[in-house]
Amino acid sequence: MTLIKSLLLGSAAGIVAVASAQAADLPTRKAAPVEYVRVCNVGGITGWTLPGSDTCLKVSGYVTAHFIGGNINNQYNSASPILPAVAAAIDPFHSTSVALNQVLLVQGGDHTVPIFNGITGAPLRVTLPAQKNAIFNRDAIGWNVRANFGFDVASNTAYGPLIGHFDINSDVGSGIDSPRGSNTYVNTGYITWAGITAGKAQSFFSFIGGGDNWNNFFSPDRKGFNEPNLIAYTASFGGGFTATISAESQGTVGGSGGGTNLTGAYGAGQNGGVQGTGLFAGGVPGPTSFGGQRWPDVVGALHVKQGWGEAQVSGVIHNVNVRDYNFQDTFGCGVTAVLVACNASEGKVGWAVDAGVKINLQPWFGGWGFGAGDDLIVTGVYSQNAVWYSGLPDAMNGENGQVNGNGQPMILADAFFNPLTNQWSTPRAWSVSALLEHHWTPQFYTDLEASYGQLLWNNMNQNVLGVGTGVLSPRALTWLLGADIGWNPATNLNFDLELMYQAVTQEKPSATVGTVFNNGAFIPGAWNGNSNGFQGRLRITRYF
Repeated sequence: MTLIKSLLLGSAAGIVAVASAQAADLPTRKAAPVEYVRVCNVGGITGWTLPGSDTCLKVSGYVTAHFIGGNINNQYNSASPILPAVAAAIDPFHSTSVALNQVLLVQGGDHTVPIFNGITGAPLRVTLPAQKNAIFNRDAIGWNVRANFGFDVASNTAYGPLIGHFDINSDVGSGIDSPRGSNTYVNTGYITWAGITAGKAQSFFSFIGGGDNWNNFFSPDRKGFNEPNLIAYTASFGGGFTATISAESQGTVGGSGGGTNLTGAYGAGQNGGVQGTGLFAGGVPGPTSFGGQRWPDVVGALHVKQGWGEAQVSGVIHNVNVRDYNFQDTFGCGVTAVLVACNASEGKVGWAVDAGVKINLQPWFGGWGFGAGDDLIVTGVYSQNAVWYSGLPDAMNGENGQVNGNGQPMILADAFFNPLTNQWSTPRAWSVSALLEHHWTPQFYTDLEASYGQLLWNNMNQNVLGVGTGVLSPRALTWLLGADIGWNPATNLNFDLELMYQAVTQEKPSATVGTVFNNGAFIPGAWNGNSNGFQGRLRITRYF
């Protein structure tokens, strides 16, 4: 036994010696260092450090799918001001010496019909073109899918974090309140450094944006859509106080929005219909056109954010450089039409002010009935010659009160030329909105929204020679109610059921002579100033 042990030990020692000799003949190599991905947080941007640099990269985005439904009712459109011969034919008791003195309200139709004399019943030589905006042609349901992809790059400098952000949206859908086809566009893309913000970013005017629902209440947005190109500087004073001065684009920003210049044009029939053409086109009487940009929208804002919540007061001045090409360089304005030159160009400074407050409910009420994330927001805005900033054009899906194409829209423009008075009219629009968010459990929450607003046009209640000269409604009242019932069954997964309703009541313009209905009947004095619409939306969103 001892002999066997000695032989085994000797063999093992020999093998080790040979292996050691062979290893000594091999060249030695130093192992390459392994560089691991490191988590970083720079200026609130949490991501991964790019290898070989001090730059922090974050990738984010979401995919959201929607099913939409809403009610559809009759659609009404204002026809263009009509000529004296047509006015006399419709109303034989009206003087033919008065030009451009009446406006028709046209009920949406899907076929061409004659207009009959409201007194004698005799047919006229004027016809209502096919508008393809009757209920048959419009959608009551819709589908929408959006994919958002973005990234942030951040690094520390002696003057604070240097951050670049970029994200794109791709939309596809069909039916009511949908993108109708596919559309890809830059949502935001900007640089921030040392208080400077430059690029396509959220506006500094609005306090809260359009609310928590996909569709908006009356607060002006430009935070979730229609973001401007801007250059701004924000000064911080400590204690959560900041002040910002910002120069922001007023023109269109491509597929992501139309900017803040409002001409009064509206998407009649946008939920399945197509506007007609010709004398009774269902368009806005005398649409306004903006000229070249002279200076940007200039925004100033004061903001405070502390443990109790936050608040903001802001203001904007807006360049209104407009012309009505239907009457530019022509004579014939005024009710008498006796060679009166049309004053069809105007330059003005529009303005608006916005104020809002957000209160965190839990600390104020000792936690009774409220939980983390519960808050109450109240905000309001007043505008003159800057109607977009009133928040009314953004309400629901931006249909100017013609929700789902129902009823007729409010005419929202920064200025309007009235050929009957040969004057430019000024719009004054305001709104107030409130939002209450409550979390019943960490997974279930409810958002309740409410808004009220008014649109007022001056120079629309005049009468000249006994003839009404108000082409537009002098006053429109509108209100909105909305709710979002949300469920978060898993991290980064949201189910939301949105319910929204908007109603509009408009006073009858003094120059409206009556309404033409689908069957061709003309009813003198008839006016439909009520519009309303309901819409529900189920959206499922995966964030990353």
